[in-house]
Amino acid sequence: MSEARQNLYNRIRIQKDLERFTDGVLARHDNVESAIADIAALEPNAQEFVYRWTELIGESDKELAACFVMRSASAFGALEKDGVQAWIDTAMDAFDNRGLGAGIEVFEKPQDFVERYSGQHLRCGFDEVVSFLQHFVTGLGGRELRIDTGESTYTDTDTLYLPEAISEFGALDDNSSLFKLTATHLWSQTWYGTWRYQVVEQLLRHHSLDFDLPIFNRLEAIRLQACIERDYPGLARQFSAFADNSPHASRWAEWREAAVDLLDPDADATTSLSLIEKFHDLPLPELLPFHGEMFAGKVRQALFARIEREKDALQHALRDMQDQAQGNDGGEGDEPDQEMVDFELMEDGEGGSDMSFQLSMDGETLQMPEHLQELIGSIMQDFGEMPEEHMKPADLGEYADDLLPQSGEGGDGSLDADGKDVFTYREWDCVRNRFREAFCRLKEMDVPPGEESFIEETLDKHRGILKSIKKTFEAVLGESRLLRRQLDGDDIDFDALIDAMIDREMGLEMSDYVYTRYRNVDRNIAVMFMVDMSGSTLGWVNDAERESLVLLCEALEMLKDRYAIYGFSGRTHKRCEVYRIKTFEDNYDLETKQRISGIKPKAYTRMGVAIRHLGHLLNLSRARTKLLITLSDGRPEDYGGYKGRYGIEDTRHALLELKRDGIHPFCITIDNEAQEYLPHMYGAANYAVIDEVEKLPYKVADIYRRLTT
Repeated sequence: MSEARQNLYNRIRIQKDLERFTDGVLARHDNVESAIADIAALEPNAQEFVYRWTELIGESDKELAACFVMRSASAFGALEKDGVQAWIDTAMDAFDNRGLGAGIEVFEKPQDFVERYSGQHLRCGFDEVVSFLQHFVTGLGGRELRIDTGESTYTDTDTLYLPEAISEFGALDDNSSLFKLTATHLWSQTWYGTWRYQVVEQLLRHHSLDFDLPIFNRLEAIRLQACIERDYPGLARQFSAFADNSPHASRWAEWREAAVDLLDPDADATTSLSLIEKFHDLPLPELLPFHGEMFAGKVRQALFARIEREKDALQHALRDMQDQAQGNDGGEGDEPDQEMVDFELMEDGEGGSDMSFQLSMDGETLQMPEHLQELIGSIMQDFGEMPEEHMKPADLGEYADDLLPQSGEGGDGSLDADGKDVFTYREWDCVRNRFREAFCRLKEMDVPPGEESFIEETLDKHRGILKSIKKTFEAVLGESRLLRRQLDGDDIDFDALIDAMIDREMGLEMSDYVYTRYRNVDRNIAVMFMVDMSGSTLGWVNDAERESLVLLCEALEMLKDRYAIYGFSGRTHKRCEVYRIKTFEDNYDLETKQRISGIKPKAYTRMGVAIRHLGHLLNLSRARTKLLITLSDGRPEDYGGYKGRYGIEDTRHALLELKRDGIHPFCITIDNEAQEYLPHMYGAANYAVIDEVEKLPYKVADIYRRLTT
């Protein structure tokens, strides 16, 4: 049989088979012969795919199956097999949900689907990269920055605002890299002094934001790129790859040549300010894809709020350190001399973003905790130096309340929105698919002290378990990790050495950071324990919770991790309650032990508002790793419809908000039905179900160790 006769035979056979699957509907379509000829030209496995799906679609609707046949070859011409499968799934979903016309519309316009499908595979969404970016920016150093989406790309120095998605390039990896470079550029504004106090004030007082701010933005982009080239040559090469391929590369080259002063290592943001007038008459180059906008007013708002907050925190920390030092020296009862505190800044010599600080008082060096190092580092980022007034210890008295200062209750038993320590929070309404703004009122209060004997009884009852827990935690303290790309060390870092040799071959300066060394693990952790104090915990559950906290606190004192403990309960959205048991500032002393002993069952379990409040408090800490660990005996439930799906969805939204802020939530529960709702709320790997109450004290400590090592 000749090839022409064989092809004709195949087309006739294919047409008869497909008409059989569609009960003859296919024959009524125009241009059937052309569509069959295109199918006959497909690979055998693609033909088999068309056969199988024509039969399956025909079981639902013959006309829909015929439409699929008519467009199937063109779909295979534009898509891989997985893409054709997605096209079919989309059409069948449209048919199931909106009827035959909607399904036919998808099949008759395969090119529309191809464009959407191709775009989805090139488009990089914020949610896909936010977790990586949070860790990446934290690794770069400086103050801890939130990462969120915004209508514009910029930073207010507290948060890096990035796009919802990037589809700038025709490759997914390029769009993902662009997210990283954009976050790096915005981070560099906070680290290299673009938004220092003096710069912001000068910019707002002496310059036109409409005319001068765009020039300042571009000048700073040149200076920051030079800074990154000096400190992070690998990142600089990635920036250059994007910038050199830009159609605006020549205009940027002209600006760099005219702004050569910004390439000097001693240049800072005030250098950019001094050059603005020089560039008034030069055309602005288009911002590159990784640049963002600048909003000096938003920066000033965030900056000034942080300055007051951190000044207050530093002054109280200095007061505590001074009081402690004087107490050790036998100076109790003497009025402290606030001018004795002296400050010295030292760089550790490793380059990049690492700096260390020393505090001395009256010539004697003081031991400074890591969180205070971070606080001083953040202040230095804002000023470039330590303001003299920041170094005066606070007057004796209470810490300033940065939250809502209020008190009282309404006549109906609800909390007065103007009451002391009362806060308002939104709540997610899954029925209306929106937030109910300022819906919940929450009061923060202390737990009344309980019997001190409970602590002693617990330590005696669980002395064997406590010994085992402490032994395990001692092993954690002995762990060490390998540091790469060091100036000196124990061994050669061959990856760094190869990079350095490549740089030398390219005519660049060879890096000296080619060694490795081991260093004990630095634990920069803040953990918030959220304890269920609802009425359902009455009895053994309440005892087990309190015993768990006692054992955990005893062990955590060895690790020196920052931790806080709060209880939660309430009745209706108008009276939600959070109970202070141990704040991050509190020591594990007699008062704290008595508050743990005083944990008692209260009312109901409205979890969403408590998560939002404790997440806010946890966000104020400057730890690299932040955990919110919930101890609970059941699902969210309260009066006023807060149960079932409503309570679960509000709690889930609150947890998603935590994750967006870089906080890792985890739930430990003794509810045997937790498998029904906890995976949806927390995620598959973010909870643990304890099958026996008496195991809770040991399990809590074991889970904490695994989460933080």
